[in-house]
Amino acid sequence: MAHQSASCETAPRPAFQARIGFAPRRSGFFAAIVDRLFDWQERNRSRILLGRLDDRMLRDMGISRADVDYEVAKPFWRA
Repeated sequence: MAHQSASCETAPRPAFQARIGFAPRRSGFFAAIVDRLFDWQERNRSRILLGRLDDRMLRDMGISRADVDYEVAKPFWRA
């Protein structure tokens, strides 16, 4: 009977954690700053992608080009 090695199954990690190979431990003030930076980065990325959608895709989602232009023009730190 052959010995089978146990596979280590873990939950998927966010992209940053997967890139650096470990889950950084954050707490308190430092954690708040890092979390805010990640939020800003994600907000900026989402707005860029939204701005790339064509009018047909926007119509399917019920969003006007004017709404997109307004959202894309906001600075990344603004929700």
